[in-house]
Amino acid sequence: MTFKSRVLAVLLPGLGLFLPLAVLAQENNRTYTLQAGFGLEYFSRSLVWDEKTKSSPLKAGFGLFRFGFELPGGAGFAVLAGYGVNNWNGLVFRQLPFSIDYQAGTIGSILLGTEIEAPVFKSGDWEIGASGRFLVSIGTTKEWTLEDLNQTGALDGRADWMKIQAGPTLTYRGFEAFSPYLAVFYDRMWGTFTLNETFEPLSGSEEKKITGQGVIGGSFGMIYDPTTSLRIRAEGSLLPYKKLDGGLSFNVGGSLRVLLSF
Repeated sequence: MTFKSRVLAVLLPGLGLFLPLAVLAQENNRTYTLQAGFGLEYFSRSLVWDEKTKSSPLKAGFGLFRFGFELPGGAGFAVLAGYGVNNWNGLVFRQLPFSIDYQAGTIGSILLGTEIEAPVFKSGDWEIGASGRFLVSIGTTKEWTLEDLNQTGALDGRADWMKIQAGPTLTYRGFEAFSPYLAVFYDRMWGTFTLNETFEPLSGSEEKKITGQGVIGGSFGMIYDPTTSLRIRAEGSLLPYKKLDGGLSFNVGGSLRVLLSF
């Protein structure tokens, strides 16, 4: 997938979410609140590759700027952009002139995405809502050398991934400034890692297709609104998965976001 197609893969679903909300706001002559913010996020994810016969961990940390709007009633939409680092240690490439067990650490990436949240049902202090997010990580190219053999070899690698997450949320609105919530979500992650190797006169390239383990997870978070224009949100998540050698384990994640309304 080219850079242009990756960007379109993010923007087109975003426009599909944005346009119905914008039309709704216009038809009902509603005002909306603009929002801008920044957040830090981290997650670890067990990956499977080689026809899902091998596994290794991915550790990712990134910062995201967000810009969007919120309609009266709480429905909101945002576009996301940021930068992150991904640690792919543990991937093994066997179809190169010399096999590589990747242990070169982090690779940078540009992140683009869209996000939507909407309340669905309210009863007293309880609110049921729905949220969805589509995020693309477009990797930069990392270059390094291998000097374990008689001559120096040149390597470069690049990794891209996509992630979809969506599900219902249950929020308690009974406190003045704090709103704790629970969420259950569907999470799907997939991508590729391409490694190129050159040992003159030999050269080769191998693309590794990766899939994130775990599909259904849960999260607990807290929304803090100290003023009408400032919102702080913290969240932790668990995504269970079955290990290839048997047994149950968990992917973990966490985020901290600050959002300004104006």
